[in-house]
Amino acid sequence: MNASSFAQRVEWTIKRTLIRLRWPGLGGLALLLFATGAAGIVIQSGRERVQALDAEVANLVSRLGQRGSLSAAPSGRGQLSNFYAFFPLIENVPELLGRIHRAALHNQLLLKKGEYKLSREADFRLTRYEITLPVSGDYTSVRGFVNEVLQAVPSAALDELTLKRESADQPELEARVRFSVFLGEER
Repeated sequence: MNASSFAQRVEWTIKRTLIRLRWPGLGGLALLLFATGAAGIVIQSGRERVQALDAEVANLVSRLGQRGSLSAAPSGRGQLSNFYAFFPLIENVPELLGRIHRAALHNQLLLKKGEYKLSREADFRLTRYEITLPVSGDYTSVRGFVNEVLQAVPSAALDELTLKRESADQPELEARVRFSVFLGEER
């Protein structure tokens, strides 16, 4: 068998296979070729990303070595001190209440009265300031008020949210919102 007859035989086999495959087979073959190419591209991109991350790790390790290893890391006491330093002091309560009042005004809610209770537990270094506020308005306003208070006063936690509506067709609802604001000690 010479080279030209071999080439003719291969050409004939390919044509016969393509005729048998028809459109669905050709589509599947095209998808297979596309998937193989896409996989190669994704794998190469992943390899490049891994190399970049390895270089970044090596850079960070060398910088850490230059700074004196772990001596720069804060101790357990330092971390605890940093934690307690986050909380506002008791003398900042008027400012915190002002933020809460501005959040209510911003959401068209009227704060007529409130209950305020300051409590301290013996083994707990933080003071809890409980603020209970009855408000009335639509659901969107009450929800906006709660969200805004939690953003404006980072040391606040929502303890209770009670919603009550006189009837289903009435948009106005009565809500009772209770926050706990945690306060730190003198520094």
